[in-house]
Amino acid sequence: MPSILIIDDDASLRAGLRRALQKAGYTVVEACNGLQGLQSLTTTPIDLVLLDVFMPDKDGLETIKELRAAKPEMRVIVMSGGGTKGAVDVLQIARYLGASRTLVKPFSRGRLLEAVWEELMLV
Repeated sequence: MPSILIIDDDASLRAGLRRALQKAGYTVVEACNGLQGLQSLTTTPIDLVLLDVFMPDKDGLETIKELRAAKPEMRVIVMSGGGTKGAVDVLQIARYLGASRTLVKPFSRGRLLEAVWEELMLV
């Protein structure tokens, strides 16, 4: 089973993503910020990262930069609802920094599973 790392500071969103992904047959690892997520990548085999942009300690954009330096082949889906900046702008920046795909929050379970499946098929 492919393994997916969810990095998001919103515990309820992580739980919902975890349930949807596990129900679809994926193994899920969770992290509440970029620091914890990058640490998980050193200890657990991961096939895909689902990454929020706006988080404390290390935001998603910083995390993408470090992730690309350590694991350039890793597929990364970046998620954002916008926060204080526009969702489209930060998602465009995330793409520039190396995100494979982006999702604007809120998104449906179907859209999530479609994006995950498509990214994993590219590996």
